[in-house]
Amino acid sequence: MKPILALLTVLLVAPLAALHAVEKPAASAESQRLNVVFIIVDDLNGWLGCLNPNLGAQTPQIDRLASRGTLFNNAHCAASLCNPSRTALLTGLRPSTTGIYDNSQAGSPPDHPVMRTMLLPRYFKDHGYKILGAGKVPGHSTGRYPWDESFDPPERTDPPKPLLSNPGKIDWGAWPATREQMSDWQLAGWASAEVSKRHKAPFFLMAGFVKPHLPWYVPMEYFNRVSASAVTPPALRSNELEGIPAVAQRREGRALREMMSKRREAFAAYLAACAFADDCVGRVMAALDASPNRDNTIVVLCGDNGFQLGEKNTWGKGQLWEESTHVPLILTGPNIAAQQLCSKPVSLLDLYPTLVEMCGLPPVKTLEGASLVPLLKNPNATWDHAALTTMGYKNHTVRTERWRYIRYADGSEELYDHATDPQEWKNLAGDTEHETVKATLRRHLPVNDALRNPKGNKKSSED
Repeated sequence: MKPILALLTVLLVAPLAALHAVEKPAASAESQRLNVVFIIVDDLNGWLGCLNPNLGAQTPQIDRLASRGTLFNNAHCAASLCNPSRTALLTGLRPSTTGIYDNSQAGSPPDHPVMRTMLLPRYFKDHGYKILGAGKVPGHSTGRYPWDESFDPPERTDPPKPLLSNPGKIDWGAWPATREQMSDWQLAGWASAEVSKRHKAPFFLMAGFVKPHLPWYVPMEYFNRVSASAVTPPALRSNELEGIPAVAQRREGRALREMMSKRREAFAAYLAACAFADDCVGRVMAALDASPNRDNTIVVLCGDNGFQLGEKNTWGKGQLWEESTHVPLILTGPNIAAQQLCSKPVSLLDLYPTLVEMCGLPPVKTLEGASLVPLLKNPNATWDHAALTTMGYKNHTVRTERWRYIRYADGSEELYDHATDPQEWKNLAGDTEHETVKATLRRHLPVNDALRNPKGNKKSSED
C-alpha cells in the first residue's frame, strides 16, 4: 500500500489543473450535480456470482448492484499489480506512458509525464466537488492529500502468527471473531454515514476495501458460507506450462506442489474473503439507497487486478493471462439502464473519461482511455477499442472480444482464441495461419515504452 500512497501524495499536493488541455462542454446543470461513489476492491477477480455462477461464490450484494446497471464482463486492468494498476486508473495514463510498472516505485521525478496530469479525485475537487476518501486510496493516511473528509481505518488485525504453514505466504483462517473488528467493516461504516448525508456540494467518494487481498483472514461466518466442499475451482490441465514461452513460465517447485494439494481449500478461503467484501459493499449500498442521494449518484465498483490460484502454475497476480488481467466492473446511476451486460473489451483506464463525461465536466485531452458512455447507452454499440494490460517494461497483452495476444520484451508471443479456448490453454502464436490476426492486434501495442521510473525502491508487502 505504501508505494502508491507515497506516489499519489506527491502527485496530488500541487494544484495541477492548469496543465490539463480542456474544452468547455455543453452540459446541463443537472448532469453536473451527479455524485460519484467509487468502490475499488483489492485483488477482486471475476469469481463472482454475477460473472461465474457455477463456482460457488457468495456475492449477493455485488450481484444485486450489477443487476441495477451495466455489468462489463470483459473488463481489464491496465497493469496486473496494485500500484501500477491504481496509478493508471487515477491518472488516466498507461504504465508505458508513466514508467510506473511495479509495486516498489514510491514516487516520480517532477519532469515525469505522470506529473503532467491530474489525479481523478483532485480533478473533481477543482471543479466544485466535495471529495471524500478512505481505505486503500491515495493519500488517506498522510494528512497531505486535500480530501475534504477522510477516514483512516485502524490497521487490520492479524493473528500473532500464521494460522497455516503455507508456502509463499498464502495464509487463511477464521480471524478475528466478528466482522466489526475488521478494518474494512469500519471503513464501510464511515462511507455509509457519508453517503447518507445531505452535502452542500456534489460529492466524489472513494472507498478502497482491502479484502480479498492476502492473507484471507475473515470471521468464521464467512468460511461457513463458502465451504471447500461446495465450491468448484476453475479446471486445470495436466500440464499448465504447455505452450508457454520460457520467459513466462513458473516452474513447479515443492512450495507450489504443496499449494496445489490445498487448491480447493485455498479457493474456498479466497471466496470467503470475497463474501466479506461483498457484505462491506452491501452496507454502503444500503445506506445510499436509504439516503436523499439515491437518485442522483453514480456508483462504480471494480477490482484493481485479477488473481490466479494455480492457473499457469501461478499463485497470485502480476501476469498477462486472463485470470490476472480480468476484473469485475459495474456502473449504475441515472440514465444507466438496469440489467445490461456488455462484452466489449474495456479498461479501467476508461473510467476517468467516463466519469468526467457523465458529470458534465470539461473533457481531458491527455487521458488515454475512452469514455464508456456509448456502451452505457447501448452495450452492443460499435467499439473499436481493445483492452491493453502492461506488466513490466515492454511486456503487454491485448484483449479483444475474441482474442488475447501477448508480446513479451524478448519478442516471445502468445495468442488465444476465446471463441474456442476461454481457458487459454492452446497457444496459437506459432501457427502461420494466424499471422494476420497477430499483425492486427499488434496495432494496439504502445508506440513508445517509457523507461522504468527509478524513483522509489522500497518494496511494499501490502500490495
